[in-house]
Amino acid sequence: MTSQFTRREFIRTAAAGSSALAWLGACQGPATAADGAVQTENPFTLATMPRVDVHTHIGNTWEVLDQVIELRQSLKEQSQADLAMCFSLGRAEPPDMAELRRRYGGRIQFCISDYDIQKGKPCRFSPQDLADWQKRGVVGFKFYPGWQRGIQIDQAIYEPIFDKMEEIGMVAASPHVTNPCGTFGRRTEWFSEPVEFWRQQRAWENVLKKHPRLVVVNAHMLWLCYSDEQLDCLRYMLQTYPNLNVDLATTPVFLHAVARDNLRDFMIAHADRILFGTDMASSWFVPVLDKRLPNIRDKAPQYQRYFDLLETDKELPSGIKDEHKLHGLALPQEVLEKIYFRNAMRIYPHVAEALAELGYFGKKVSS
Repeated sequence: MTSQFTRREFIRTAAAGSSALAWLGACQGPATAADGAVQTENPFTLATMPRVDVHTHIGNTWEVLDQVIELRQSLKEQSQADLAMCFSLGRAEPPDMAELRRRYGGRIQFCISDYDIQKGKPCRFSPQDLADWQKRGVVGFKFYPGWQRGIQIDQAIYEPIFDKMEEIGMVAASPHVTNPCGTFGRRTEWFSEPVEFWRQQRAWENVLKKHPRLVVVNAHMLWLCYSDEQLDCLRYMLQTYPNLNVDLATTPVFLHAVARDNLRDFMIAHADRILFGTDMASSWFVPVLDKRLPNIRDKAPQYQRYFDLLETDKELPSGIKDEHKLHGLALPQEVLEKIYFRNAMRIYPHVAEALAELGYFGKKVSS
């Protein structure tokens, strides 16, 4: 059921709504483990909690995937952080799924993707294709119309795809449905034209209205993160569409434009709807560092930038060229757990099972 708020009414009451959601979150009972058992005490520290990166572009060759495991070891040594799992959202087809599980024990998951959505052109996958891929073990479907002007993701030609995703419970895994556009004086190289930005935002909202059972983790905080006003719009979207979630990929490049207290309040109030993602292996993960450290095995410093933002109150670089500053959010432990892994366990197939088998809720975790 959708909210009865108009956008104007919701934005006027956003602060009160955020406080109410925070209160509801505080009233929830103890966390549950992957096997459903109630955890009366929190067994995790920042060093031991699993981090699930739901938005990477790591490709599908065994050589590159081996580098992801090397990166995981580097993070343990350099940052005392456990990158337990990565999702690959790239253009590459998933590799042999049985071999993927055999080699990595569930630490690397794959989505299927369509990066070539064009006006009037059918999706590269049929509805039956989606069902077949889901049976093979992919965690979701990523699609990307965001770079192209005039693309309407709510075209009738895509309705059978969204219908099938609802029917089989396939997650819309980090769909990227528009590109950043700031308020006046903060436009970007992507959409300097705000009318186009908001047209594509509303086209996506039309999809959500027509498909209320579609489970979505939108990429890049839906790009509603470049001003305090946009963050109010994202509050409205999360309040109105209960199956909508967002990931954090690339967003630290833009978050300097949002008031720190407003952003922190948002993250706490909506902790159940935010997932850890980075855009790792794209050029937008941490652009300045990526130019110096292009190889996947070497990207621990990029991840540390994200950890510092979420876990500390340090002053950090931001912007495409690190030309701005932002302050870390120092989020509470329970919020970090939801963002880093609990939300992914709840939303995506295979994640809870894989983390349990890897020993995060009992036996010793394998290296």
